Amino acid sequence: MKSIKHLIFISFLLSFISCQEKKTDREIEDEFAQKYAPKDLETYGFTLAVDSELPEVHQLLNDLEKNFYFYGDKDEYEKKAARIMELDPEYPSGVLMGGFYETDSEAYKKKVTKAYNLSKKTTLKSERDLMQAEYSLLVEENYLKAQKYFQKVVNMYPNSAAAIWSLGMGYYYNNEYDKALECYKKSTELIPNLPKGYEFMSIMYLMKGNKEKALEHLELAKKYGANAKNDIYFSEYENLLYYKVGLYDKAMKSIEKVRTYGEHFKNNESLKNTYIAAKKKFDSINRK
Repeated sequence: MKSIKHLIFISFLLSFISCQEKKTDREIEDEFAQKYAPKDLETYGFTLAVDSELPEVHQLLNDLEKNFYFYGDKDEYEKKAARIMELDPEYPSGVLMGGFYETDSEAYKKKVTKAYNLSKKTTLKSERDLMQAEYSLLVEENYLKAQKYFQKVVNMYPNSAAAIWSLGMGYYYNNEYDKALECYKKSTELIPNLPKGYEFMSIMYLMKGNKEKALEHLELAKKYGANAKNDIYFSEYENLLYYKVGLYDKAMKSIEKVRTYGEHFKNNESLKNTYIAAKKKFDSINRK
């Protein structure tokens, strides 16, 4: 009888110790980052964990995030993305972000799929959830599933503007503009000069039919660094909005300027169509 009681006590004690020692996913990731990230890591406020054992990769990935959200130089971005692949070719987020300037949708989906498959071996839960979210959003086009996984990352990193902005994309793709708008607003509350947040707030206001607010937030995005030269998608939206609010001359001049940025801009169908429509409206007004 004493032997049985002793075993029960030992079992209870081990169970108690196990419960006491169990760490949250965030604690595990923080310890991982503390072990492998450089001591002077600059996160720019994005704060997401980097699943690499190479300190240089931690900084490079955060540099890429800054470049993306702040419309940094394209050539610099691609050099840093290539450096990540040189150092750690199996790093999922490196593969994913390395495809940012890929204009062919099918080629981009292949990179997303590769990143997703690599993430199955990752040691960090947030990495797996982010890759699952991106895969669901961009390849499966299962927006509710994407939202679920983005939300898991936000739950782990509630003060990450990048995580919250990404959740907004899950709502945006599913035409839930009010919820998406709240996410983009939150991202700018966390990083007040975040141009990518203001750009997508502008898009949401346009989708909701508020052109005045859309233009106001577009100008805020530009004030904080949004620019066409480093992001052709921004150029497409900027000039479409100018057309939508009746700034036909401004749209035409803006498109004429971006055409000087290279063949990619010159041959862009969206910019061509906006220019033709704006010119038609502008000429019609001036003939009266």
